[in-house]
Amino acid sequence: MLKGTRQPLSQAYGLALLDLDGVVYRGKLPVAHAAQSIRDAESAGMVVEYTTNNSSRDQATVADQLKGFDLDVEPHQIITSSIVAARMVAHAFPQGSKVIMSGAPHLREEIERQGLTLVDHVENGPVAAIQGWCPTMTWNALANIAFAVEHGAEYYVTNRDLTIPRELGIAPGSGSMVEAVITATGVQPVGSAGKPESAMYDEARALAAEDGEQMVAKERCLAIGDRLDTDVEAGNRGGYDSLVVLTGVATPHQIILAPRHQRPTFVAVDLRDLASPMPEPQQVSENEWTCGDATARLDGKALTVSDATDINALRAACQLMWSLADGDADFDVSAITLPEFKLGR
Repeated sequence: MLKGTRQPLSQAYGLALLDLDGVVYRGKLPVAHAAQSIRDAESAGMVVEYTTNNSSRDQATVADQLKGFDLDVEPHQIITSSIVAARMVAHAFPQGSKVIMSGAPHLREEIERQGLTLVDHVENGPVAAIQGWCPTMTWNALANIAFAVEHGAEYYVTNRDLTIPRELGIAPGSGSMVEAVITATGVQPVGSAGKPESAMYDEARALAAEDGEQMVAKERCLAIGDRLDTDVEAGNRGGYDSLVVLTGVATPHQIILAPRHQRPTFVAVDLRDLASPMPEPQQVSENEWTCGDATARLDGKALTVSDATDINALRAACQLMWSLADGDADFDVSAITLPEFKLGR
């Protein structure tokens, strides 16, 4: 269920676990208002860590892009799935353990940074195999991972995203190549570094405290993203509060109809809402909720709201539909006519 805060989110939470694509930028272009909102949040005391399932771009490359948006970012603030995957293996095996990998040079660098020994052939006896993504991946690279897994290496992957957007359209992502190895070996990965697993948030929280600082309490961390099936679900799996913004993939209808494991703690139009308190929805009756001055009501098979341009109306609508769906196993959310929200500002 949605929460409310009396303080601005940037003061109520100490650490933002911030997704990149669809939240801070879209490809090479910045998301409107994102950079200024992040600067304002940091001025209010919020620490920002950037989390991304992308396993091919290294920290410095991503940091340079963000600096181009006039953000003050250090490479160590960028948490990629390659970093998390290497740390997962380092937690599981002693220093110097042999690891075989497929993926980008960034993944290779992170494995070595963790004190693990990279090998190129299954005959060298790797104890773990890490599969990442890069646009030049070959059949031989996939085959080597499959051979290592068949010989007993524990199988780790950077992420299981089935698709990746490219300039000419949607292409197979890391997850599609993972499925190829699973098909060949019959073995599922023992760990995935990318969202919707919560390992990325856990490692980001730990990395933020690596310089001797005290780790930020989990209840003071806020996962922020534009996708319910990765950013928000990872937060729910790991016990983190989450904020979904409408600047990327998630739509009002998707949020209203979200299953329990993909429901956010907060809903916002964009990152400017980090500077605002969050009003908590209130129940009026079984079929009516309010949030701030906005109202959502179920009339028969139609969901109506007081103002389809008001984000508080969406928050009230979410709370109404979630309460009805949870309270009645026979309630058919797909049969409800939903309002068309127009929330750009």
